[in-house]
Amino acid sequence: PELRAGDDRLRAMPELCAPGGRFFRSDLARETAAWFDGIARIRPDPGLAARRGASLRAAADLTDALRRILRGSGAVAAGFATVDPAFVYSHKGRFDADYGRPIPLDFPRAAVFLVPMDYAAMRRAPRAEALRESARQYYRAAGIAFAAEAALRAAGFAAKAWYDAHYDAMLVPLAVQAGLGELGRNNILVADRFGARVRIGAVATDAPLRPDRPVSLGVAGFCEICRRCAEACPSRALATGPREVVRGVLKWPTHVERCHAYWRRAGTDCGLCMAVCPFSHRDNALHAAVRCLLRRFPAFRRPALWGERLLFARLRDGS
Repeated sequence: PELRAGDDRLRAMPELCAPGGRFFRSDLARETAAWFDGIARIRPDPGLAARRGASLRAAADLTDALRRILRGSGAVAAGFATVDPAFVYSHKGRFDADYGRPIPLDFPRAAVFLVPMDYAAMRRAPRAEALRESARQYYRAAGIAFAAEAALRAAGFAAKAWYDAHYDAMLVPLAVQAGLGELGRNNILVADRFGARVRIGAVATDAPLRPDRPVSLGVAGFCEICRRCAEACPSRALATGPREVVRGVLKWPTHVERCHAYWRRAGTDCGLCMAVCPFSHRDNALHAAVRCLLRRFPAFRRPALWGERLLFARLRDGS
């Protein structure tokens, strides 16, 4: 109850894609809404699901077979994790039909995957082009999740796709556990090759998948000295100081109400903290070399940060 006044203030502000936001564009708002609305109409091909289900049943290594299916469906990376109860939401939200219903921990494992967000579109953050790109990739991730869910069910396993507005668990810590990246200062997954400009999808299942291990990409150490996301954040929602223990987890805190309030003022989901992250540059030979050096040599962090600030112009701060 003590949070209601702040929530009421947020609810009184314009919705995303609605007139009144600073970066509202009617043409892009219609296209963005069409991508989000289209998620409910995605239907996996039953014949393809049956063939993939048969391949899963016949596979000598179920985990590798499902990884190939996810990659073949369009994911750029896929991993597997045990579903930690700490990652699971306590109750349903978002929709009136099931609002407040407790969420049971029905599935012990999850297949987690990534889809990249277009570099040029994210350079437009916090403008409407970035929101449209978010919608496109949420749609794409949902399609991959539905396809994997159908294949697992065809193979005889229980499965449930987790996709935009229908997540029973937090996907960022799941993706970290699945070895797909590290948690950054912006409290977003920072993945190999694409940095923070990824969307995450997942399928929860009872299939006996082999969990992957968390990886070290040099992200956390680099984030300790890099404050690009916090400096660019127009709402000042991101921490500029060291990590703190937040509900038992060592991480950089985020003032989520400030972040959400800026979304409402902007009329988009911002995305600046994704766009300005040095790990989010184009996936080319130079970027690959820098990432490799950061993984192997901690002393390279400061020269890399200096070089990044010298070579790349700072994005507009959206303020």
